[in-house]
Amino acid sequence: MHAPQPPRPAPPHRWRAMGRWVAVGVVAVAAAGCSVIGLAYNRLPTVVMWRLDSLWDLDAPQRQGLDEATRRWHQWHRREQLPAIAALLRRWQTLVIGPLDADTVCREADAVRALLRQAADRTVDDLAHWLPTLTDAQLAHWRERLAEGDREWRRDWGESDIDRGVRLSRTRERLEMFYGRLDETQRRWLRERLRAVDPRPDRAWAERQRRQNDWLETARRLRGQAPDVAVAEVRALWARTWQSPDPVLAAHQAAVWVEGCSWLADWHAQATPEQRARAASQLQAYERDIRALIPNGSPPNASLSRAIAGP
Repeated sequence: MHAPQPPRPAPPHRWRAMGRWVAVGVVAVAAAGCSVIGLAYNRLPTVVMWRLDSLWDLDAPQRQGLDEATRRWHQWHRREQLPAIAALLRRWQTLVIGPLDADTVCREADAVRALLRQAADRTVDDLAHWLPTLTDAQLAHWRERLAEGDREWRRDWGESDIDRGVRLSRTRERLEMFYGRLDETQRRWLRERLRAVDPRPDRAWAERQRRQNDWLETARRLRGQAPDVAVAEVRALWARTWQSPDPVLAAHQAAVWVEGCSWLADWHAQATPEQRARAASQLQAYERDIRALIPNGSPPNASLSRAIAGP
């Protein structure tokens, strides 16, 4: 199952923070081919609740409260963000036909990042209410689940060697989802292009651990605090999640982002006219299915529209 957006410019990291499972509605909107986007999107609150329960081992009051919060967020996302996502998909259909440079790729990736950050902002009040309710046992359960994810991350993403882990195979799969099958020459080009990029898994790992510990320790520190007191802490926590407070790790994040834009633009130059046309067709199908999910009379949020507007 796949998300309706161009291949992500930065190497994927499977865990940033608990709240991301709510905030990434933009990315999780499909987790499937375009013919079942509606089904996947409509089930998003259920999937998020399953994930939260898996991480936190929720009690009955927490489960009920978070279920209500997730459904409110989903209604907001459908009304406010789906029109903006559809607008992006329409713009990408034109862009993907012609040449792309790294600046254009980064601009479009920044538009997706703007969506994600606004979606995260909508979780602040609810996280400020529920994070302080987590018990020591629930935090220990959370840490255990994170450790399980860490082992998977080490296996899949912990090597710089392009022939180990899943970096090459996942990248190729995401490209082929849009452009169609890569021929042998393109596959060789992709391998060598990615081989030239050192993803610095040691720094990615360090930031992953910093984020996870930050969320756990913030939840512990907020224990028993009133939501109106916890809001500022949660907002600051999200800010640290988006950009590392460690200058070395923050610089690495920025470098990975820019390099991702560069290699994706380089790849697009390798794509044939037929492959570009197929990518445009895929994006058109995604747009059609996203628009079918938008409630009648729901124009894009004005401030968000400005944030994602092209030149």
